[in-house]
Amino acid sequence: MDPEFEKTYRDHYPKLSRIAAKLLQDPEGAKDVVQDVFTAYYFAMNNEKAIRDTKSWLVRCTINKAIDYKRKTARTVAMESPLPETDERQHDEASDILNAIAHLNEKEQTLIVLYSEGYSYKEIAEMTGRNFPSIGKTLSRILDKIKKHVL
Repeated sequence: MDPEFEKTYRDHYPKLSRIAAKLLQDPEGAKDVVQDVFTAYYFAMNNEKAIRDTKSWLVRCTINKAIDYKRKTARTVAMESPLPETDERQHDEASDILNAIAHLNEKEQTLIVLYSEGYSYKEIAEMTGRNFPSIGKTLSRILDKIKKHVL
């Protein structure tokens, strides 16, 4: 196997896995998504596709594939069980926060997950294609939404 690909895989797999797991709340689905990302990366490298910033490309690809996976599984779940099951277990603070994040739209979830992974505002703007000056204000609004949902 290509040594460059192996190094990229070793360097980026853990962070991409965390991002996918946070977006999906499904560890097995996250593994599938990251595997798909690296498959796409491998083919892009072999087809000599120009990838200017590997880290940003991988994160963007992870986000897009996680969103696609979510949409696909949501349709499957909706078809299999039309009535949602209720969960009677007690919620602690962490599960309340995760629940609040789950109620955000996909763009907001993506921003908060990237922020929680320690990416800078500039990196978040590059990875999401959003305007750099708006990242801080948008994140502040998202955090306010989460606080309101939790309180």
